[in-house]
Amino acid sequence: MTASPTLSDLFADGAETVEHRGRDIRPILRLAVSEGTKVRVVRMAARPDRRQALKLAAVNGLLEVNEATSEVISLWSDTSPAEVELTVLGARVRRLEVWNAWDLGGLETSWLGNAGMIVEQAERHLALHCSDGLGPPSFTDLQVRLSVAQPG
Repeated sequence: MTASPTLSDLFADGAETVEHRGRDIRPILRLAVSEGTKVRVVRMAARPDRRQALKLAAVNGLLEVNEATSEVISLWSDTSPAEVELTVLGARVRRLEVWNAWDLGGLETSWLGNAGMIVEQAERHLALHCSDGLGPPSFTDLQVRLSVAQPG
């Protein structure tokens, strides 16, 4: 008997989404942004026994939070506030990439095993239901609301 393929196996060919039990699963969320875009992240839940993180990256730009800037920000479930607002900086920035990560014995890990996310569109935010890569897919490992407000 062969094992079922993991989500990372299904994403290996570069698929943007795959179907799992009737739901669309993504390895990464890509959003259009520009300089001055405000991004609000509200952590709704995270599993207590394994550190979880939401990762955000500004492609060709920076993210600013609390007067610090970086191309990539990691919002860890045990060290970041439950609610964070970031500002996108950079004249050339056009895309924000968002994915989940988890702590595996002190090593930050992403995109392996059964990692992926369900993205649900709500009226004023996106709900992200993330599965870390360990064990069968469980889209309750990290749950966040993500709001994006374009400048102007």
